[in-house]
Amino acid sequence: MGRGMSDRSAETSSARSGRKKRKSPDGVPTNALVFSAHVGRNDLVFPQILSLYIAPGSTVADVTFGKGVFWRNVPRGRYRLFATDLATGTDCRKLPYADRSLDCVVFDPPYMHTPGGTAHVGHQNYEGYYRNNQAASTSKYHEAVLVLYFDAAREAFRVLKPGGAYIVKCQDEVCANRQRLTHVELINELATRGFVAEDLFIVVRTGKPGVSRLLTQAHARKNHSYFIVFLKSSGKSRWKGLPRRTVP
Repeated sequence: MGRGMSDRSAETSSARSGRKKRKSPDGVPTNALVFSAHVGRNDLVFPQILSLYIAPGSTVADVTFGKGVFWRNVPRGRYRLFATDLATGTDCRKLPYADRSLDCVVFDPPYMHTPGGTAHVGHQNYEGYYRNNQAASTSKYHEAVLVLYFDAAREAFRVLKPGGAYIVKCQDEVCANRQRLTHVELINELATRGFVAEDLFIVVRTGKPGVSRLLTQAHARKNHSYFIVFLKSSGKSRWKGLPRRTVP
């Protein structure tokens, strides 16, 4: 029996039994997807994150804008962008925005301490190098890094609309010969503050970092960082994606 006859027989049998013909699933097969791990630059990964979570026309505050590296490959005008940092007079821990007024906040602080004899005095590496934090913390080393993250998260939660996105850049570090998994610490702490960790992107640098004087290597050298996408809990259904994904 030919294949065509077999197919018609199956359709006739299905009709006689009263069963409805199964509908083919919507969508098309593709591998043109946004993936969780990337070897490359932040400015190539960041637009892909926006394409998944931030609808065009959204109001976005990048509170550690600096030189705007993240935005190099984002078409101008796609979002209503507030670009600020300490140099513009805006402290990430005291934002000038109204409660529940923003769709997205982007935060990229200094994510490790700087070793050295006087490197921690006044935390000048925060204020002078990164231009995104006032030197007012009484904590030191890795704890000072966490305080900055947590204080900034408190403000981000205040200004975000329910369901709004908080995109955070971070990196793990070894401090005082102790492994500090910063991304885990942030996810755990922000979960207690009303944020849901919705996604995690790993960015691996293309070059090999080195040290000037190595005696004994005790831990793996960090050559990757993270973008974590947090959503401000709205108490409603889980994230199902944008109605229509925008290609960066």
